[in-house]
Amino acid sequence: MSRVSASPPLTRLAIVGENTTMRQTIHLIAVIHLTVALLLTAAASWATTTANQPAETRDRVIIRVDRNLEVTGYIEEEDADLIVIRDQKDQVQSFVKARVSQIIRLVNPKPNQRGTVVLHNGQTREGVVLEDTFEHVLLEVDGIRAKLVREAVNYVVLEPTFQERYERFKAALTPNMHEQHFSLCRWLLELREYELAKKELTELIKNKPTPQTQRLLTIVNAQLALVKPSDRSTEDQRTDDPTLPAGAADPKTGPVLEQDLLPSEIITRHDVNTIRVFEIDFHRPPHVTVSADTIRSLIENYGSSKLIPLGSARTAMFRAEPLEIVNLMFQLRARELYPEIMVQTEPYSLNLFRRRVHDSWLTKNCATSRCHGGVHAGRFFLHGRGLKNDRVRYTNLLILERLDLDPQWPLINYDEPTMSLIVQHGLPRTLARKPHPDVPGWKPVFNRSNQRLLEDTIEWIEAMLQPRPGYPVNYDPPQLIGSQSAGSPARGRVPR
Repeated sequence: MSRVSASPPLTRLAIVGENTTMRQTIHLIAVIHLTVALLLTAAASWATTTANQPAETRDRVIIRVDRNLEVTGYIEEEDADLIVIRDQKDQVQSFVKARVSQIIRLVNPKPNQRGTVVLHNGQTREGVVLEDTFEHVLLEVDGIRAKLVREAVNYVVLEPTFQERYERFKAALTPNMHEQHFSLCRWLLELREYELAKKELTELIKNKPTPQTQRLLTIVNAQLALVKPSDRSTEDQRTDDPTLPAGAADPKTGPVLEQDLLPSEIITRHDVNTIRVFEIDFHRPPHVTVSADTIRSLIENYGSSKLIPLGSARTAMFRAEPLEIVNLMFQLRARELYPEIMVQTEPYSLNLFRRRVHDSWLTKNCATSRCHGGVHAGRFFLHGRGLKNDRVRYTNLLILERLDLDPQWPLINYDEPTMSLIVQHGLPRTLARKPHPDVPGWKPVFNRSNQRLLEDTIEWIEAMLQPRPGYPVNYDPPQLIGSQSAGSPARGRVPR
């Protein structure tokens, strides 16, 4: 009888252990397969959803990895450190933001939205932005369309639309902010948004009626009558004062005042700051501030420039003196960021203009109602009201710079200050190379008894930035009679 030998206990345990391990391995492999299948299904669904999303609703970017590599595509995911895009070949790529040279975000302009196109050579183009694509930028300047190839364009900066600025202004108003509300009404009038101006003035008059608001409402209604007289109802023509009861006569109606016929458009506070930025003198600097967000934008937009430091030196930019950052912005010609420089005090040249020219003799002698500040001012009009307001002062400065009365005799001659028309017309007729016209009541400003006024005027002209910058301020000098030109830009302007 053969004998079957039993397996030793240790051997049986080993076999059982091997079977258990095999079952666990098979189970683990099954779980992995199932997980991978679920992930692939989810990824396919996500990719299909993204692919079906309209291209115009997806954020587009151009990522400049370095000087030689550029990737274009649509943003899939983004956080503070990482950006993931789907490129134009439908491949997903991820980039660490700190390791790329520049991230350019393409814009989606609204109808008639203006903006600035910054070129690689540092120049800028301003106009209505129609398209910003991977291949080109389509810009409309004075009704003429220009297609700029992408290779020449760095990036595009959009200006806020009128509706955005209006809603932002409205949202900032509180019930007791009557002065700010009146400023909104004046701004709407300047932009010829007469219907909105009337609406806001009517609301303001209900809350705080003043002669000032009523006068402005009279002007707005006059403009509306000129624009669409047939649309004005009898009730509208009766009265515009919502505080009067029905059927009551309006005591404020009557003859139009002379001051209501004068130009009222002046530049904005934003424009005042812009002019101050362009007139910064680093030898006699004003007090300026630059926010951390502006420095961050500067680094993001110009990180590929050799002027932007690397490593810890880049971080140190956030602790640098504001004037150092401003100087760097000027070297980079980062003009789209200039409005973010806040000039808290007056630059030296503009201080001279205010104290020694504008407030000293210009408006006292030239901006009176019987001269260039009245209804018979002709082509050369100066604002004579609100003279302590910097918006008025700098508006008059722009008039002096931009009005072209005589191509041979600019009002301000920066090359030969004594040949400035404002100087020549201020001299006695017997001493002037270009005498003031012989009109009744005119008297010379500069004579032997006040020679200091002439010296101060020459000093101011020489103190202005040379060569002259082109202020990016949208303003044309007003004229009270017809003429061939509303003024031309000052000569010798160069980008700053």
